[in-house]
Amino acid sequence: EEARTFASYLERQAGDGVEAQVALALRRTLQRNPTAAEVARGVEFIRKSQHDHQLSAAEGLQRFCVIALNLNEFLFLE
Repeated sequence: EEARTFASYLERQAGDGVEAQVALALRRTLQRNPTAAEVARGVEFIRKSQHDHQLSAAEGLQRFCVIALNLNEFLFLE
């Protein structure tokens, strides 16, 4: 449910652009600007999920949000 809510927020704030959605998701979860490689990996994950599992754009983004919300850098404080 949290991933679905987060994905809806990203769609509202970043629009339909997958790169913008991924970058915003990573900025929000990591509290820093993501690297270009991090954004590219996120975009690739979403597109591959859509292609391999015939998911909609919203479903692919939701799956990425599950990952973003479970990143070690998000879960643990140093």
